[in-house]
Amino acid sequence: MQYQLIQTQVQLNTFVEQIQNKPILAIDTEFMRRRTLYPEVALIQVFDGEHLALIDPLAELSLFDFWQVLKDPAVLKVLHSPSEDIEVFQKYAGFVPAPLFDTQFALQLLGEGNCMGFALMVKTLLGIEIDKSESRTNWLQRPLTTKQLDYAAADTFHLLPCFELIIDRINNADLFEIVLDESELIANKRAFQTPDELLYKDIKNAWQLKPHELAVLKELAIWRRNKAIRKNLALNFVLKEHNMTEIAKRGPSSLNSLRQIPGVESIEVNRSGVEILKCIEKAKAIAVDEHPQVLKRLIDFPNYKQTAKDIKQKITKVAKANNIPEDVLASKKQVNQLISWNWKLTAEQKKTHIKPDLLSSWRYSFIKEALKEWDT
Repeated sequence: MQYQLIQTQVQLNTFVEQIQNKPILAIDTEFMRRRTLYPEVALIQVFDGEHLALIDPLAELSLFDFWQVLKDPAVLKVLHSPSEDIEVFQKYAGFVPAPLFDTQFALQLLGEGNCMGFALMVKTLLGIEIDKSESRTNWLQRPLTTKQLDYAAADTFHLLPCFELIIDRINNADLFEIVLDESELIANKRAFQTPDELLYKDIKNAWQLKPHELAVLKELAIWRRNKAIRKNLALNFVLKEHNMTEIAKRGPSSLNSLRQIPGVESIEVNRSGVEILKCIEKAKAIAVDEHPQVLKRLIDFPNYKQTAKDIKQKITKVAKANNIPEDVLASKKQVNQLISWNWKLTAEQKKTHIKPDLLSSWRYSFIKEALKEWDT
């Protein structure tokens, strides 16, 4: 396996010339996510079947021409389980490469099991055992070791022959467009940001809180995300999620009382205590009739279990008729997402919320007749 590490503009320009007219590129990224909200890109691997390069984004490089290749609709970009890679490109490049073919999802669509890891795919399709010992390595360190570079290069080197085996089966089953649509769906979901006023609903155990406590949680959730974005800090490094509901329940009015809450760490109080108290004060000033309503879990709705069962039965029928694995067409999570959309969101909230998977992308074309009463 031959590859080059690109750390100069001349190297990158030459590589771009080599790959810019190739119809298929295997791509992977290495990144770190230690304390940051956004992934820190450390390496971009690209293989066209002939030229394999590891592009160092920490070097002083203009990637403009390279980005044009990844934007080219005539070039198919192949990745394996690209959800986090998509986020890397969204944040670092400002766009998501398209069209994008996800080999992991393609295998799911072919009935080869859910979420097959890269190493297992390579072993299953190529009979090759690959070394994954560097998966937890520090990719931001420089210089990178030969072992790190070999590991990174192997990801795209083996990805392309796996794709070549998979694509024949996908084309024979007429599923190619579905694979591309799924990647587009993932990109749209990654780009979506829950509106401020709905953030509190996603906090664990929020359903246990009373209306005046939810008012506090709502303010805390908005403040936490805004600070995380501003400081590029992971949400739990701003304030741990499990502490938010306890703070909302107790409504402390001083730094000392905030410190007394079980689970709240001194570093959280020292770093953000004053801001947390301001959120509580702001919530306490909200009129009672403007407090959020108590949250209901799906299981709290009397007809939930039967409704979910009925939807699942309809989906099973559609899946069998179209020879698509049932859990790929609609997982339990996606069924719950559909029910929540209809039962929990107001018409106004639906305008600013991302649509459920079953009402968007390729899935909708299959189930829209079977579930037309849910398309509201």
